[in-house]
Amino acid sequence: MKASLLLAAALASLSVGCTPASSPDDDTGGARPAPSCAYVVEYGGRTYLGREESDVPVGKSLGAATRPACDDTPGDGDAGEGPALMTAFAVRGVDPAVAVAVAEDPGAYRLVVADSVKELPPELRKVTERS
Repeated sequence: MKASLLLAAALASLSVGCTPASSPDDDTGGARPAPSCAYVVEYGGRTYLGREESDVPVGKSLGAATRPACDDTPGDGDAGEGPALMTAFAVRGVDPAVAVAVAEDPGAYRLVVADSVKELPPELRKVTERS
């Protein structure tokens, strides 16, 4: 019983990086979902999930972060995306254990929230509501 629970947990954690998504402007008219890698970032021993907000008050540089490799369509002959190195930045007024901003390119930031956060704390809601 314990072995099957451990196996299920391991398989679930492997599937976190890729999720299906559909786009109304794709070639299929939205009839068939287009696979897409989730925006996942690893920083400071934590996993963060990307959000749409890109206009966040960025503070000091916290150090290196990584977006892990992702192959959303294995077996298609394409190697997928390799890992992306980026810099993590503090979000002013928010504990980095809750959320950080990441920059793949200078001046372009994206909010990522720790996957352990179930509900946005008030200080982070203020940031997301004004974006």
